[in-house]
Amino acid sequence: MTLHAPAVPEIIEQVTRRLAAQHASALGEPAVREIVVDSFRRYRHLDHPANHGRALAAQLAADRLDAVRFTSRRAAGSPPSFLFVCSGNAGRSQIAAALLRAVAPLATRVMSAGEHPAARVLPAVVDTLDELGIPSFGEYPKPVAPEFVAAADHIVVLNCDDGLAALDGREFRTWSIMLESTSGRQGLRHTRDQIAEHVHALAREHGVVQRSA
Repeated sequence: MTLHAPAVPEIIEQVTRRLAAQHASALGEPAVREIVVDSFRRYRHLDHPANHGRALAAQLAADRLDAVRFTSRRAAGSPPSFLFVCSGNAGRSQIAAALLRAVAPLATRVMSAGEHPAARVLPAVVDTLDELGIPSFGEYPKPVAPEFVAAADHIVVLNCDDGLAALDGREFRTWSIMLESTSGRQGLRHTRDQIAEHVHALAREHGVVQRSA
């Protein structure tokens, strides 16, 4: 997907108009267009139609604008917000976010992102969450956009080897957990259970009350 491919400029304009109307009270159309164009650029590496790059870019722009609205409207005493980051946002950070959403109050904002987003969440990761009855529908690999960083009170990085320039100036903790995808389903279960221990400790530390089953 490139910005010069047929129909992409038209799609960008359609997405911009739609999102600008939804966020008219907070942002003008030029600011919305800037986020939309940048979101499309961030998925340039997904140049095969099967990767649904345009749909991902449109959803990314919408999620970034939601993060802007969340940050601007946040009141004192609101529940803490969390951002989990790994390399591709296809495995570990998705697992961590799903596990925290499963126990946190509904008002708790939980996001995940990756330094180099993959085309899709690993099917085996979806399966290992499904084993616990934890949904991951609608999740997709996202870049570490500045709006996500600004909206997060607490940031957790899972074994990223890169410099993570997107987090410059922000404090974050690191969890040294590898994705054991080469060990089959049992290896992924081990990864999931390791992450679960850390997630539950994080929730207790920040007073995130677990929901009843």
